[in-house]
Amino acid sequence: MNAERMANFQALFHPRSVVFVGASNKPGKWGSIVLANLMRNGFNGEIFPVNPGEAEVQGLKAYARIADVPGSPDLAAIVVPPPAVPGVIDECTAKGIRAGVVITAGFAEVGRDGLRLQEEMVDRARAGGMILVGPNCNGIISPPGRLHLAMPPVYPAAGTMAVIGQSGNVATSIARRIMKLGFGLSRFVSSGNEADLHCEDYFRHLAEDPETRVILSYVEGFRDGARFLRIAREVTARKPLLMLKAGGTGAGARAAMSHTASLAGSDAAFRGAVRQAGVIRARNMDDMVNMALGLARQPLPRGRRVGIVTAGGGWGVLAADACARAGLDVVDLPADTLAELDAFMPAWWNPGNPVDLVAALKPDHLWKSLEGLLRCPVVDGVIMLGIMPALPWRPLPPKITQEEIKERLSDFLAGVRRVFERFDQMAETYKKPVVVASEIPVVGPDLEARMAEVLGPKGYVCYQTPEDAATVMAALADYAEYLRDRN
Repeated sequence: MNAERMANFQALFHPRSVVFVGASNKPGKWGSIVLANLMRNGFNGEIFPVNPGEAEVQGLKAYARIADVPGSPDLAAIVVPPPAVPGVIDECTAKGIRAGVVITAGFAEVGRDGLRLQEEMVDRARAGGMILVGPNCNGIISPPGRLHLAMPPVYPAAGTMAVIGQSGNVATSIARRIMKLGFGLSRFVSSGNEADLHCEDYFRHLAEDPETRVILSYVEGFRDGARFLRIAREVTARKPLLMLKAGGTGAGARAAMSHTASLAGSDAAFRGAVRQAGVIRARNMDDMVNMALGLARQPLPRGRRVGIVTAGGGWGVLAADACARAGLDVVDLPADTLAELDAFMPAWWNPGNPVDLVAALKPDHLWKSLEGLLRCPVVDGVIMLGIMPALPWRPLPPKITQEEIKERLSDFLAGVRRVFERFDQMAETYKKPVVVASEIPVVGPDLEARMAEVLGPKGYVCYQTPEDAATVMAALADYAEYLRDRN
């Protein structure tokens, strides 16, 4: 992709104005839904609806033609029937518009006639110096500029993670998981048929994007596998690139072809190729989001040796199993580290790794154990399981008012934030990751959501299971190993 086309990404993600072709007053039509989302999210630029049959659309002055719109808008939203799209592209390029989002479906995914129409659309856009998202897509979101040019009514805050998906509903599912944990997005792209811009084009742009730290992607297939791998290797040298790849079975490949006209190749060949390119492959959406949250914040480990501190023995066993399956080494602790732990642990503790706090309810035991493992020269990162010993929780009395419960909950959440601030400080001090998973046995119906509100905006996350923690630690180790090997 040449420099001029790359420069057009500024118009795509940071437009000063949007011309909306196919804007509608009719509830339920795409041209109504997407425009309403754009307005509802508080886009900070100008919006010019184009509809020859309306004087006003959703309270905004409407224009009969793109040529009638004042100035030269940066970005076009195109929601008109497929046969009309090539003509709209001509009008856009004549107006000097540099980027477009074609939400309309009915192109290559429906057969040969749709493919011809799609190719004509792309030829006209490229001849006029315009880049296109889609067609057959849910749209794009760029939270830093409050740009919500998409169908799903989800409004992420600005954050450091970008989501690129060849499926709009999968991309939305990934975004919702990130948002539920209290985090925001830098970019959201439903890339659809990828008639013009392909997933690797977005990856290349995001590698240079200062607002993006980690890239998450859902992919069904590639037009040019060699180009994808070449660009992926360039990107992963700078930022983590995570991928959920579908179409690995015969049934999935057929579904991908009918969905976005993607060609899904051999899964085994893909697995080996992306590993060499440094792409971190996820098994499912939850794993990908969990790994991305870790990569967005944690320091990278120097190796694969893991220490585990657990407030309950069973979770430690599960974590050890999960670490071994993920290729991590639950390392034997040296004698001096065991002696340091033995100095304060209860007489009945069983020296070893995992370090089982055996229901010791003293907060300093948790902190001393964690710091002892972080100081240990044979430990590259620590998994911390169970934070209750460090939290300011007292059993509720038989009689307590709702106001007192609210006050206790507020104190509890403040304590959670302080605990994670300390975890973060210790990880920074020792330059080793501290991955935390914990259940809160005193949960109320909305406590997990309240915890996400407290932790997410600070960049902290409490994972739900020992397996989650091991998956995240393995992703950190894999990416660190890749970076070391390529240098």
